[in-house]
Amino acid sequence: MKFSALSLWLGGALLGVIHLSAQAETWTLAQTLTAAQRYSAGLSASHNEARALESMAGSARELPDPQLKFGIENLPVQGSNDRRFTREGMTMQRVGVMQRYVSQEKRERKALTLEAQAQSVTAQTATLTAALQRDAAQAWLDLALSEKALATAKRVVAETARQRTAQTASVGTGSAMPDSVPELQLTLSTLRDEVTLAERDVQVARARLLQLTGEPVTGISGKLPPYQRLPADEKTLLEGIALHPEVIAAAREASTAKARSAQSAVAAIPDVEVELYYAHRAEGYDDMAGVMFTVDLPLFQARRQDKDHAADVSLSMQANDNVAQTEREHTAQVSSLIAEYQAAQTLWIRQRDDVLPLQQQRLDLLTAQYRAGQSTLSALLGARRDVLASELAVNKAEKEVARNWAAIRWLIPQELTQ
Repeated sequence: MKFSALSLWLGGALLGVIHLSAQAETWTLAQTLTAAQRYSAGLSASHNEARALESMAGSARELPDPQLKFGIENLPVQGSNDRRFTREGMTMQRVGVMQRYVSQEKRERKALTLEAQAQSVTAQTATLTAALQRDAAQAWLDLALSEKALATAKRVVAETARQRTAQTASVGTGSAMPDSVPELQLTLSTLRDEVTLAERDVQVARARLLQLTGEPVTGISGKLPPYQRLPADEKTLLEGIALHPEVIAAAREASTAKARSAQSAVAAIPDVEVELYYAHRAEGYDDMAGVMFTVDLPLFQARRQDKDHAADVSLSMQANDNVAQTEREHTAQVSSLIAEYQAAQTLWIRQRDDVLPLQQQRLDLLTAQYRAGQSTLSALLGARRDVLASELAVNKAEKEVARNWAAIRWLIPQELTQ
């Protein structure tokens, strides 16, 4: 029993270690995008809807199922033969089969309408895929850059904390003012606030990735994508608007509306029902058989079917107008995204290449002056805070560049490769 309990304990411990190592695994961008698509209930629902419509299109080309008809006809309910099955010669036990015939053209047009609906849903699936890939990529980039900001803030805090011991010793020897130690502590508290905010950003990015992938993504691995430049030149991006899934989805909606108008155009073609029956009568009376035809009579087509068709034609024209409107809106969206990206890129480069080096140069000078006794601790700590603020500003600007780049990059869904 002791050996069995020990084995169970060791097995549980091993599983715990495996679980923790799986949780700590870092993810590449491709893994994140794949997991997000696999986890998305919206994409799964859209795929299922498209498959359902395709199946419905296949069955729409078939004739309706035949119907079995049976019952009693002409049963007396009054007089001396009341409720008697064998006294009245017109009383019959009847059984028959009825088939409804819908014209092949009507069936084909209904099937084409359902196929157009399936294509429309597929186009909407591409729109969902592009949005999902964009959101997952932005969350992954946010986590990568937030981790970078957190490391920067922790480094500055560590550098400042190391100075605390030396500063306390300087106060003890009388070479520094007593208020310099509280001032250093206040600066450390301010810098630790930045660490807390950076940790918050990391946790927010992880929570977003958990929402999108269903997995606890604790870190990133692999190279960052080339967000330092646009995915393509501006002219190419604007020319590719016709390939964007929202534009394609609007075009598919127009095709669906056109198919519906074609279906309603033949709605007046009459359906025909054919019934073949056999009727058994009481003994002494001959059995009977017969065939019956039922035909639709669209006598008021101008007030019914024609009006329905006119409505579908108007809806088809509306769908065409929506295509043009979607293309115009998408052109404006792409132009806006490009402008936002270029502005964010300019601010990032300026912060990184101009402001931050100057702040670092100022900190180096003040550090040398402080060691030579030519500068105050307050000036040195202020310069250190300014350097951290500039580094975080660079990180924030870089995040904005990455977000805008991802929004442009995943305007169109991409094929994923591991």
